[in-house]
Amino acid sequence: MYKKGSSGHKQAKTWLSKEEYKELISDPYLPRQTDLMIQLLYSCAFRVSEMINVRVNDVNFENATICIRESKTSDTPALVPVPPPILKMTQQWITDNKLSPTKHLFYTTHSKKISRTTIHNQIKKEADRIGIKTVITTHTFRRSRATHLLDAGLPIEKVSQLLRHKHMSSTLVYLQLSIKGLQKAISEIDKNELDF
Repeated sequence: MYKKGSSGHKQAKTWLSKEEYKELISDPYLPRQTDLMIQLLYSCAFRVSEMINVRVNDVNFENATICIRESKTSDTPALVPVPPPILKMTQQWITDNKLSPTKHLFYTTHSKKISRTTIHNQIKKEADRIGIKTVITTHTFRRSRATHLLDAGLPIEKVSQLLRHKHMSSTLVYLQLSIKGLQKAISEIDKNELDF
């Protein structure tokens, strides 16, 4: 999905269909680090600025949460639920890379935390290789997660809580995207089957 009128990856208002997301994460040649980054961005609805600051000791395996120390809308720590399969992937990543508790979850070869530009470039490279047509940014996954949850019937208040929005009006934007997806699907059916 791509909203026209955007220019540059920072302004692109894009979201993935469920099929596109599944195609991306099921690719057998997707690098392990990129795979985990994508699945955390999506499942936790992370802003990239939140994810790059996650350290090992922010991950609570017992409670299946990740603590965000600071976010765009608040300086108050927030707990974000992590689906069990993604939690397991994260735990294996930490173990295999022998990451200490204070280490950033994602880092460069110089042991510094990874930059948002690096993450964007890695994800874009893989999406282009796989053949995903949607213009993807790191924020695409957060937007897609919200849209898919709303499509599935999760109350908007719960989606707002996951997105850590200060105001409900911010979440309503995603509800509009969800409706647009519904309208497009109905339009395709009407065009192909009912000749509207």
